Amino acid sequence: MPRRPIPSFDLNAFSGPFRKESDRACAVLGAALLDARLESLYSRRLRTFKDELLSNSGPLGAFSARIKVARALAWISEDVRFDLDQIRSIRNEFAHNFDHELSFANQAITDKCRTLRVAQTLIDANEYAASIPHRNLSVEVIRAMGAVFAPPRQRFEVTVEMLAQHIDELPPDTAEYAGPSLRDELWALGSNITIKFSAVAIVGAPPPQPEQSQPAPSPEAGASDA
Repeated sequence: MPRRPIPSFDLNAFSGPFRKESDRACAVLGAALLDARLESLYSRRLRTFKDELLSNSGPLGAFSARIKVARALAWISEDVRFDLDQIRSIRNEFAHNFDHELSFANQAITDKCRTLRVAQTLIDANEYAASIPHRNLSVEVIRAMGAVFAPPRQRFEVTVEMLAQHIDELPPDTAEYAGPSLRDELWALGSNITIKFSAVAIVGAPPPQPEQSQPAPSPEAGASDA
């Protein structure tokens, strides 16, 4: 199956409608966006077999596989890997649950959102900023700015947006293979054939020789004349 086109991404254009969606649509669209951004990263960096690898039935067709391989190749950090997997898990909660009332207020989803490292880093950084004297902003104002990220859905939204931007800003290419040339190694092996002969010396007593048979004595031998 041909690989589908990768949609272009404009964070500003995406964020407004994204924040107005229902909880279920927010979860599904957020994960879909990050899946598409990872696909774009692979498309930029893979040199061959893009269609086969990234197609729906290919080994990199699933969001989970793209996350794992990107981490295995050290294209993304462990923090990014963790948040991508959490976003994927939250998406699955909404996508496979028939409860029409399911929302980010659900305890299982709330707990997952509270583990998102991007959002927590922003909250922690804001708290640190509040501890430093500012000439123009009060501590209350600074903390109020950070409180925007505290609710579960807001943690999810800001994590999706920051991850999407981060992935799109990763370098677009990887270095060409710079390892040893297999052809050169094989040529050197095949063109420098040498044949060595070695003599084997046996040290010690010579092996016993087979005894030679002696002729039987004649009947007349030793008889005297009468």
